[in-house]
Amino acid sequence: MKYDGEMDPECIPLCDAINRIPGVDTTESCCGHGNGTFRVFFHIKDQRTVSILLYFIDPCHVGFRWDCKVFTDCSMQLACYYIESNTEGKEAYDQANEITENINKFMDNEFDEWLEDRKQG
Repeated sequence: MKYDGEMDPECIPLCDAINRIPGVDTTESCCGHGNGTFRVFFHIKDQRTVSILLYFIDPCHVGFRWDCKVFTDCSMQLACYYIESNTEGKEAYDQANEITENINKFMDNEFDEWLEDRKQG
């Protein structure tokens, strides 16, 4: 995927993976530059599919926790979401890479069946 402007190279794989999820579009990101948390901001168009992202940041499924937060601005624009690591530096980068791998594996191997199950249920 092509992104406008400058982007932390550490964020590109995770943003690419998140953007594979239908109805979830990243808007900005920051890797923390070694001394801050890793964050990816996004909008959602489909409540069903955002659960894929949330699944892969839940400690029950990956062994570490990232938070998902929601906010708006002073003019009450559409809600914007972001995920954020609870670690910094190499540990946060490694976790981002694990989330990336898990999302990509799911999208490659399980998404079609997962979506069909939700259409029937």
